[in-house]
Amino acid sequence: MCKSRSPSPVTAAFDRGPAKYFHGRKQILHDFSKLATRAIQADSGTTILIQGAPGAGKTALLSKCEELARDRKWASVKIYSTALWDPNELLQSLKSRRTVGVEGGAARVGVPGIVEAEIKAERSPQTVMNLLRGGETPLLLTLDEAQVLGNKNLIPPDQEHTVVSVLTAIHNGDLGRPVILLAAGLGTTVDAFEKLGISRFAGGAFVELGALSKEAERAVIRDWLKKDGKAQGDLTAWINAIAQETHGWPQHILSYVEPALGQLHADKRVMTTEGLNAVLEAGRRGRAAYYRQRAKGFSLQQRRSFAKLFTNVAYGGSLELEDILMSLAQDHGAEKADELFHRAVEKGIIDERDGRYVIPIPSMHDWLVSNYARERISSPPETPSVPSTEDRNSGMDFGR
Repeated sequence: MCKSRSPSPVTAAFDRGPAKYFHGRKQILHDFSKLATRAIQADSGTTILIQGAPGAGKTALLSKCEELARDRKWASVKIYSTALWDPNELLQSLKSRRTVGVEGGAARVGVPGIVEAEIKAERSPQTVMNLLRGGETPLLLTLDEAQVLGNKNLIPPDQEHTVVSVLTAIHNGDLGRPVILLAAGLGTTVDAFEKLGISRFAGGAFVELGALSKEAERAVIRDWLKKDGKAQGDLTAWINAIAQETHGWPQHILSYVEPALGQLHADKRVMTTEGLNAVLEAGRRGRAAYYRQRAKGFSLQQRRSFAKLFTNVAYGGSLELEDILMSLAQDHGAEKADELFHRAVEKGIIDERDGRYVIPIPSMHDWLVSNYARERISSPPETPSVPSTEDRNSGMDFGR
């Protein structure tokens, strides 16, 4: 008899950082490789911006790009936003990637892309710009949670000019060597960069990250079940059932595979119908916990306002910005409406799709409307009607 279990939802450490099993995003990775090649050929650089709702897999994609860069002999360095104006912060980040070489028979510690003499800053002032200009090694800077650059009072007033100058120099390739800034953040990230003077991106250098393709989604689930769960027998039923509920969303996949691994362990790696039902139930709890986290900080009335917006919108359907602001203003006033809208984008409750706004995941749409709307649409479709950005742009990973 199946021993069903109810593991707790996936932990934060499990769904951040590199993906254990990475599939899909082929067009995005192709574009990154092309831009890196072009930077080498032109001895130049650029900015690549990846924007998407929480749980879309931005951090995992950053890690994959870092891996590709290192394979091409680039120095890959993770930075925080403060490194854009604080040379000491940038230097510490660069030193975290230090390598040891031998020159003249003696060991010598160097930082990729910056020679030792330049680190000492004896010949020129130690500034962010000078540190980035030092050396010849191609340099990839990765900045996660880049939307914080739009936060008020984050950048000291006396350093804003420095940040604008550094971002412009990177973006225009004016550092005398290949330097790419790969930044990832939530739906307000592009607005933050525009305010700092970066508004135009090369082809393939601006990505609105959506769900994985169906093919990639199934491959990730299969890897977890087979490689980690050691599942025995035909995996098809379990993969189909889990994929039906995860909608290509990387965070949701983890919400389901963790209880799946526990269930397989309890059932001696045998896949049963009872075991699958227990996995789906536990996954739904984890999924709901994720939605509650996204809605944290919004009052009950505010949640009802967002639910009202989408009550009569089919899953995957979108709304105009003007309609959203008008409805929120009726409930909370014009000034508050703008603040609520931007906070909802930052929290991933709504997301932009080609100038219109959607709830990015069908099950999240259902959760919001079911829990907070007084009226519901009568017969919503079971699958989303709007394809992901990757589907529209890549021509490859259609679905997620």
